[in-house]
Amino acid sequence: MRFSILAHACMQVEADGKSLVCDPWLTGSAYWGSWWNYPPVSKHIFERLNPDFIFITHLHWDHFHGPTLRRLGLDRTILIPKAPGTRLRDDLLEMGFKKVIELPHGTTFKLGNRFQITSYQFGLLPDCLLVIDADGTTLMNANDTKIMGGPLRKILKNHREIDFVFRSHSSANSRVCYEIIDRGGLHQDDQSRYSREFAEFVEATGARYCVPFASNHCFLHPETLRFNSIINFSYSVKKYFDENGIVKPECVVMAPGDSWDDLTGFQLGRSDWYTRFDEKVSEYARDNQTSLDAAARKEAEARLNVELLSSYVANLSAATPSLIRRVFKDKPITLVCQSGDHTEAFELNLYSGQVKVVEAVDDARNPIQIITSSLIIQQCIERRNWESLGISKRVRYRVAQRNVKVIRLFQYVYLLYEIGALPVLKNMNARFAGVWARRWREILFMLRLGFDFGLGRGFFYRRYLNVNRFSGPGVQSDEPIRPEMAAGLKSSS
Repeated sequence: MRFSILAHACMQVEADGKSLVCDPWLTGSAYWGSWWNYPPVSKHIFERLNPDFIFITHLHWDHFHGPTLRRLGLDRTILIPKAPGTRLRDDLLEMGFKKVIELPHGTTFKLGNRFQITSYQFGLLPDCLLVIDADGTTLMNANDTKIMGGPLRKILKNHREIDFVFRSHSSANSRVCYEIIDRGGLHQDDQSRYSREFAEFVEATGARYCVPFASNHCFLHPETLRFNSIINFSYSVKKYFDENGIVKPECVVMAPGDSWDDLTGFQLGRSDWYTRFDEKVSEYARDNQTSLDAAARKEAEARLNVELLSSYVANLSAATPSLIRRVFKDKPITLVCQSGDHTEAFELNLYSGQVKVVEAVDDARNPIQIITSSLIIQQCIERRNWESLGISKRVRYRVAQRNVKVIRLFQYVYLLYEIGALPVLKNMNARFAGVWARRWREILFMLRLGFDFGLGRGFFYRRYLNVNRFSGPGVQSDEPIRPEMAAGLKSSS
């Protein structure tokens, strides 16, 4: 068996004469020129890549990257988790893929005689953890999945010997995009926790090795360059392990092109991508300046289709349960869209489902603002993927502290709508019931989580892991996550 790191969240596993590629994003950028693979991926990678199977864990564009998938070929066999809704499958079929196989939660799928995978879903999106068993070696690709509680215990019971665990370790959420008007513009996030939570999770698995994974990107767009300073790169995770004396699992930093096989062990490159990082990122941006300039020109010329926006908000409002809509009754959201020197603004009233043009915007009259590009909003609507707006970090949420919860709720509403969970009656079917019947442990975990929050206990990540396996001094922190921060748990990669 051999596995190779190909990119940000992409790996290839080869065994028994077959090859599996997970979450391929191998060319260009993701999220409107904001995210770029770092370290850069070889331009020649497609010349030697010929996978028998491609597994896609979830809908986020750094995992489900359309340009890469099309370049690999529409004749590939695509494996996906069987979610309560069919959004992931539908998007692939719409792209032109013919061989799309859905894997039920906890069901093993054989790729070869000694090569099999088991898919475990978790969360509303949902994210997916993939266990790969090949030639006697077990890999746990947790990527963005923040699985815990009973669902994690069940996985560890099913797969008692984990050799390698791969997990994200940096921010893919929108918390750093908040400008809190009455708090001096401070964002909401705790960057220090990402390495700690990585360590807590991988220690809970009892694995031999852990690889910081699915966070290996940088920002090249002028609007998001500043966020390079808060990326928690792989080497920072390794430093955390070293400083806290954590030796099991052994933390190994792997870059694109690095690999491991069961005959020779690790094959690691010698390039140091993190010395003089700013200089290397500047060079990376210059190498891709033509692409960045072309995208900027396209955005500068774009204007938002107001009828399309109005239709989207009306449909979103109609799909939202009335009890939730009432929260927005006196809380309209001002959408500020920019393209070049042109700015247009709209008031979105989710309670009534109406949109109206706003002539001038200020913090007093418009206390809840979403500020971004006209083209981005247009494509969020066309591609049914507002979820990517916050992940891209090409947005500013300008609000008073008391209104942060309104934006959070708005994000949950459009996420549920776009994955097909709203309207509620749409999900009263056998598929929905069958999927959640398999994931009953997750339902119990969510009930427990709600109970703990109701009692004011806060969220302690380590509380919901298999704490008996912990040994390192670096995982003893009991710092709680506040309820308003817990909203980002599903996407805090």
